[in-house]
Amino acid sequence: MKVYLAHAISTTGEFKDSLRVAKRIRSLGYEVYAAAENDAINDKSNDPTPLDIYEADVFELLTSDIVVVNLSGGLQDGTITEVGIVAGYNEMVKLLEATQDPEFAIPIIGYTSNARLLQPQFYKGIPSASANHLTLGVIARWGEFVGDEEAMIEKLKELKGE
Repeated sequence: MKVYLAHAISTTGEFKDSLRVAKRIRSLGYEVYAAAENDAINDKSNDPTPLDIYEADVFELLTSDIVVVNLSGGLQDGTITEVGIVAGYNEMVKLLEATQDPEFAIPIIGYTSNARLLQPQFYKGIPSASANHLTLGVIARWGEFVGDEEAMIEKLKELKGE
């Protein structure tokens, strides 16, 4: 089964963490597409266009069996776009197949690497972190937000029957 890892990769830390998480998911026996590993679009000396990036990632996204998304609550335009594309695909498949059967959809497993999202602190009513509720709704509709990385790994093990 192929997993598409939707993970922010703009900073060096995010990029390296994406590689680490991809390796961890592979250790469970999954094939993994992590955009950070696609040098054709992420080695910027190749001068990829936005369309090059879109075509490369969307092909991998829509040919995946599962999408795992790390919601950090930070600036994640690409990651959120990936979630939206999968939701749109799933909605269209539902309409065309006239079914709610999840076997026809690409399930989304959401997790966060941001401890503040799991246990926010409040100062004068302002949370220390947040996640977009529309995005959380997409994940609730087409999968599950499981919590932290360990919970995501456990969910992937469960899906493999381990």
